[in-house]
Amino acid sequence: MANFSTEFPIDTKNSVEDVVRLACKWVTGSPHTRIPSTAFDELPLDLEQRYSNGPEEVTTAIAKNADYDIGGLRHVRTENGLEWVTSIVSLKTPERHMLSLQVSCEALSTAVRLPPPKKPYFIRQALTELGGGMDGEIPVTDKPFRLGEGEAGIAAALMMGVANNKLPIVYVSAGFDGTHLINPDELAKFVSGMAHVVVEPSRIFSFKVKTLTNSGNVFGGTIGVYWPESNARNAYFIDDETPNPRAIQIEIAKDIRLALSNRRARTNCTWAHLKESISRKRYDLLKSQGSTALQEYIEAFDADQAAKDVKLADAEQEISRLNAELRRVTSSSQSSTRGLVNAGKEQDLYEHEIADIIVDALREALRAARENSRRHHVLTDLLAANKSSDTRQKLEEEIKSLFKTYT
Repeated sequence: MANFSTEFPIDTKNSVEDVVRLACKWVTGSPHTRIPSTAFDELPLDLEQRYSNGPEEVTTAIAKNADYDIGGLRHVRTENGLEWVTSIVSLKTPERHMLSLQVSCEALSTAVRLPPPKKPYFIRQALTELGGGMDGEIPVTDKPFRLGEGEAGIAAALMMGVANNKLPIVYVSAGFDGTHLINPDELAKFVSGMAHVVVEPSRIFSFKVKTLTNSGNVFGGTIGVYWPESNARNAYFIDDETPNPRAIQIEIAKDIRLALSNRRARTNCTWAHLKESISRKRYDLLKSQGSTALQEYIEAFDADQAAKDVKLADAEQEISRLNAELRRVTSSSQSSTRGLVNAGKEQDLYEHEIADIIVDALREALRAARENSRRHHVLTDLLAANKSSDTRQKLEEEIKSLFKTYT
């Protein structure tokens, strides 16, 4: 099964009905749909409304409660041996307005290959027409957040997971020449609705952040993804697997998508909770009216029980995922994001300085190692996998050239 999942705040000026109408517009605006726009002339209240046409079925629902409103759209489409299910749900409380979007694609037979998951176009529509809300202290938008020279404290808080944000942070550090490895504006559009892009202003700024984060910052052009409420990070830079900025951008988006898809829902902004809210309201209405119609009670109870079964299935799936993750972590002796050597507190004075020093030390150790010994084999293998850059030699040549022409 291929999955996509994200959840982010939107502008509180919008109502739940605004979100559902935009979701209907997204469905009927597709060139591949058979659903007419007239199918959504009226939105349901405290009930579900279904419309089907050929391989498509759309369900809309809205429920209004004393302390929150919830509504959404569920679109199911079957084609070419694949079943696509898209759920868009909006949950509004007096304090905030959340929007969640889940997409799943399941093959109906083993002969059908699943396509790679992609970010739905609806996210761009939502940010453009509804506007993003505040995720902690950061606005949700498709533009990068550029830090000022005096905002090192903000950068440190984001990296250390104490800024109250729920979406991950993609931190673009300044290179040794002050430029950035990747275009922040393009990257922000690529991961909008899934993560924030934060841009470092200068190399000097990096040294300020180093002190505040106890050397937990990426630097020298490296791009880091920092996860909320955690000090964990992933680092991205040009190497054999990501040889250019475009490859790095794709890798970052893929890793974030996988993390969000595997993350447990943080709020009740889900289709299962929407169904439960509607069935509960129907049951309470029958009870308040003193209805004696047994069949109506049975239907209301069955709907309420079905909604609870969906939530239970979701919880069991989450338990299975967590057990698998626990097995993976405990079976691995070291993190894939950590190399053989832990990074210390020192930072490069020029690009690749520390890595080159380590490679030089390995060469010296190899010269002293006995031929064909285990130590000799290991050091040879490490040197084959870790090539020294020529940055130091280039700097030495530039300095010599400057002194030769000095008057």
